[in-house]
Amino acid sequence: MLLPLPGQPLDAVDTPALVVDYDILLDNLTRLQRAADAAGLQLRPHIKAHKTPEIAHLQLRLGAVGVTCAKLGEAEVMATAGIEDIFIANQIVGETKVRRLVALARRVPKLSVAVDSLEVARPIGAACAAAGLTLDVLIEVDTGAARCGVLPERVVPFARELAVLPGLRLVGLMAYAARSYVGDLEQRRAFCRQEAAELAALAQELRADGHDIARVSGGSTPSGPCYEPGCGLTEIRSGTYCLNDHNQVDLGTCTREQVAATVLATVISRPAPDRAILDAGTKALDQQVGKLTEGYGWLVDPPEASVVKINDEHGYLDARAGSLRVADKVRIIPPRICTCLNLYDWMVVAQDGVVRDVWRIAARGRNT
Repeated sequence: MLLPLPGQPLDAVDTPALVVDYDILLDNLTRLQRAADAAGLQLRPHIKAHKTPEIAHLQLRLGAVGVTCAKLGEAEVMATAGIEDIFIANQIVGETKVRRLVALARRVPKLSVAVDSLEVARPIGAACAAAGLTLDVLIEVDTGAARCGVLPERVVPFARELAVLPGLRLVGLMAYAARSYVGDLEQRRAFCRQEAAELAALAQELRADGHDIARVSGGSTPSGPCYEPGCGLTEIRSGTYCLNDHNQVDLGTCTREQVAATVLATVISRPAPDRAILDAGTKALDQQVGKLTEGYGWLVDPPEASVVKINDEHGYLDARAGSLRVADKVRIIPPRICTCLNLYDWMVVAQDGVVRDVWRIAARGRNT
């Protein structure tokens, strides 16, 4: 990709390209930070949705306490970018990763990780102790995601087992608010109350058992704005809210106008009246279809048209593409920004229809 220059019209950008509207991005970041502040919660945003140090630093300047990463590789990138408070909300397993984790702990003033078993915790603790380090850990709790996590009834016994391991310091609990992905706002609010109450009760049990629990971490993008003061959590880890995508539009957590990231593509063929072909296929658009509205992408203009099929190099627009002609450029709202963004090395940051800057998606592909 020939990188565009600041001041260049957006229409002149070569395609396919990931474009982020700076004003929408800033508004999204500010809106959730204000919601977290109003609820008395710290915001520790998940960077897997943007993987970009410039956005992480924006989040911190607006009030975020630190960042959350899904992978060790992402955390290494954020550390190199000067971020000093990093939580890896995943299980670190394997000798190679444990060595990298110890090296990262030497660099990051405030590093913490999730654990959900002694098989995960023991090697980390032993390596940290051998290096003369003590690492903060949070117990991951399964509150309904049916993914990683200790079942609630096992939290206190597991904490007792953790407490005797060298090299580790238990500081909190975390859970993923998977059940918040519903389209009804009142259902989301009810879930947030339930999630926070369950985690707060577990935290209180741990404190009564002698553990110093300072962090009670939950949340997601749909649940982010729904928490109330005194809910029982101390922090939330929303991620997708920064850029948004069509799945969030479907859920009603944002509007189309609040989607900051789109894929700029070019019409390269009009082989039939009912079909337009774009230069953006599986290498430019994520292959996850919409959660509620089926498709691989939706045009910003004309908004009725959608990408109904993709293969390696081509995207197929349906008959509603209307008057689009060869060489026309379109902006596509992807279904899932986290996987779409991971296809690009750079994001073109636009403002008022021109290129404001180009940011390297530095943690792109850092999947280990």
